[in-house]
Amino acid sequence: MRVSTYLSVSALALGMATLAAPSSALAQDQAADGAEIAQESGLRTIVVTAQRREESLQAVPVAVSAIDAEALATGAVDDLRDFAGRVPGLVVDPVNAGPSAAAIAIRGISFEDIEKSFDPAVGVVVDDVFIGTNTGQLLDAFDLESIEILRGPQGTLFGRNTIGGVINVRRSKPTGEWGVRASIGYAEYNTVRGRLVVNTPMIGDFLALKGFFFYDNTDGYLRNVTQGNRRTNEYEVWTAGVTALITPSDSIEAVITYEHQEEDGEVATASVSNDLDLICLQVPVPGVGTVRAFGIPDNQCNRLPTNSKLLYTAFGNIQTPVTNKTDAISGTVTFELGDFTLTSITGWRKNKESVRQDFDSSSINFFDTLRIQNYEQFSQEIRFAGDVTEWMDIVLGGYYFDSRYTLRQTSFFGFLGPGASAFQLSIGDSKSYAGFADARFKLSDQLTFGVGGRYTRDEKALVTNFALSADGSCPIGFAGITAASCAAAENFGEFTYRASLDYQFEGGQLIYGSYSRGFRSGGFNGRAATPTAIGPYQPEIVDAYEIGLKADWLDRRLRTNIAIFQTDYSDKQEELVRPTVAPFNAIQAQETIVENAASARIKGIELEIVALPADNLSFNFSATYLDAQYQNFVRGGIDVSDLDLRRAPKYAWSAGFDYTRPVGDGEFRWSTIFRYVDAYTTCIVTDPALQAQGIITNDRRCESSEREILDTTLSYKHDFGGASATFSVFGRNLLDNRGLSSTLPVAGLFAFAGVRPPRQLGAEVMLEF
Repeated sequence: MRVSTYLSVSALALGMATLAAPSSALAQDQAADGAEIAQESGLRTIVVTAQRREESLQAVPVAVSAIDAEALATGAVDDLRDFAGRVPGLVVDPVNAGPSAAAIAIRGISFEDIEKSFDPAVGVVVDDVFIGTNTGQLLDAFDLESIEILRGPQGTLFGRNTIGGVINVRRSKPTGEWGVRASIGYAEYNTVRGRLVVNTPMIGDFLALKGFFFYDNTDGYLRNVTQGNRRTNEYEVWTAGVTALITPSDSIEAVITYEHQEEDGEVATASVSNDLDLICLQVPVPGVGTVRAFGIPDNQCNRLPTNSKLLYTAFGNIQTPVTNKTDAISGTVTFELGDFTLTSITGWRKNKESVRQDFDSSSINFFDTLRIQNYEQFSQEIRFAGDVTEWMDIVLGGYYFDSRYTLRQTSFFGFLGPGASAFQLSIGDSKSYAGFADARFKLSDQLTFGVGGRYTRDEKALVTNFALSADGSCPIGFAGITAASCAAAENFGEFTYRASLDYQFEGGQLIYGSYSRGFRSGGFNGRAATPTAIGPYQPEIVDAYEIGLKADWLDRRLRTNIAIFQTDYSDKQEELVRPTVAPFNAIQAQETIVENAASARIKGIELEIVALPADNLSFNFSATYLDAQYQNFVRGGIDVSDLDLRRAPKYAWSAGFDYTRPVGDGEFRWSTIFRYVDAYTTCIVTDPALQAQGIITNDRRCESSEREILDTTLSYKHDFGGASATFSVFGRNLLDNRGLSSTLPVAGLFAFAGVRPPRQLGAEVMLEF
């Protein structure tokens, strides 16, 4: 797309600024230590740590959106899905195949599979600890100090390298003062949500504690007509934990958090199989006509209706429970050494999950699985940062990450007859070592040059019983471990780097340009069903270019941030579900793999506008234009470069406002946001009906239709005697926009999909003292 077109889009968005938007960027800003930054008038200064230094958002030459505690407390945000559309370039979809799992995309770079051997494309970092799997990424937004969403490759500043971006989450620290914050809410679909945070006074002048508890339960919004028209996709999740703030001296601080989470629920998906899938196969019967070969009712085939509400009827014929137990410990110790800071970050996480899923989503026994996974990770990061001279500051660091998982999956093939099944056992191990450095040089009072580098070495290993060839031998590169399993290991290494140049004008406006190279490691396919598909697959590389402007105008009453970027992909990793080929494990008719599929180019422009026409009224507007295309994509000897990249909507924008007004001894608040996200595809499977005609296009069942989401919250906060009570009513998705959130056609056998939450009204009361 030409630069002139980009500028035209920018001008259009600037003209819409008076319509405006979400309160997230306008909340009261706080430094990392909780101290409020003084500001005479206008928009407050937001402090971020995107470059591992405390800096104003407007002074950072990085595309980053920051949401602080007050913005999160407006009631417009429940979890990470609520940021999609309001943060430029961000798409978040739940993944039904795993507990609290998310498919997160930033600027068209995404990854969906919950397989533990795959590295996420977008990193979720909680208190500086990287979550090494898509499971557990769908975080609740309660009791958070801030969320920073960084767009583009991150590797020279964050311990774990990520190729698409980072969602940097910081929980609140203990305050050292007695305090309680408790809330209870109720919404449609019998949804109950309770939250509690208790802070203790200082103990012995060096220890402060914070306890937290979160509970969420719902009956679900799908109806299963096969099982008595009962509500399905129910879930119950609770989290409890404690944080200790230890300050033995003015120069040493330790923050240690332990949390335990349990999740119980049910997987429910919509059937979107059609006549081209085996499950809906029609065969001629003399004297009768055609009938479905496997006895599936007609109303469960060809279910892509114009009325998307029909998709909220489910047909699954078995119970599909999901359980997950997670324990996590994180500890950050900071040593102040004059002009330098030494930081140690330690993280441990372990979870046990069990998922029973009726993949065909129909009323017949066709294909379902029981997947049991154990996962454990440990990470250690050491970071040294500070000012070397008046004109130079540095960040140096080392990082170690180790994870191990065990997958036990039983697949039941009802279409092959009673008792047909296959058992898969895979054990994976992943280690990562990295050293990184970043420096900024003050070339003048206004001109700054930044440069950084990182070397990453990853070691991956896999043991699996599905690698055996027809003669019982292991494939080349694999070693036999037992009579029924094979093992292999592979190492991957890459040096990545970044450079930036920024200039700050006398009025405070910042213009910058940057280049960065990102790397995502290769690995093995833990759920592959044939020896030729085990891998390894190779790393993918991106080269990202960006120019941007961050500017405050009109005596800091108007803020305009613009970023124009281009990302070039090589050896792009794509997760695929494909049919297996006999004679290898012929009973397993399909397999899930990652392969290096293509090169791609993603270009776009992002715009964020904040306006403060009055001290009690704020507006905000954000917009994204994305042009994402494969450059060279060949599958099975066919050029499929015309396919759309997943989760890369061409347009997205949001607009909203935040209004407050004193009323009696309290304050009235009204927060509203409208989010629009253009249609996008969630899979890269070709449409079989059109491919037969020589037309290459995405399967239309994978299209997530455009989203028009309107959320609003009305609240009144009453202060009395050092305490307060807040009463809120809220509406989520008031326009009741419905449709598919993700779809997976499986190897010509069947297709299933997840659906978006419908409209939900509710109320909440919160007490603080």
